[in-house]
Amino acid sequence: MHPALPLSAAMVLALGACARPGVGEAPRGARTAPEGYAVAEGAQGLVVTRAGQPFGYADGAEAKRAAKAWCGPRGVASGDLDNFREGVWLFPGGCA
Repeated sequence: MHPALPLSAAMVLALGACARPGVGEAPRGARTAPEGYAVAEGAQGLVVTRAGQPFGYADGAEAKRAAKAWCGPRGVASGDLDNFREGVWLFPGGCA
């Protein structure tokens, strides 16, 4: 058998910091949309718009990437109810 190695207080704190949920995540109020996009949470879920030229129906994957970037590590709760309306993509599930 190998003798147990003692852990220093600094090692314990370092390991604990890695295990804490939310490390590296921005607080909910501090979220910012990726450059060139606007993302807002509303009663309909996440509303994603693009600066300049509005989204088209075929731009769903691009809108989803912007929503994922805004939501952070957990991503966006995307599904069958995601929809496009008048240059805007809606993700009713919001952030995961």
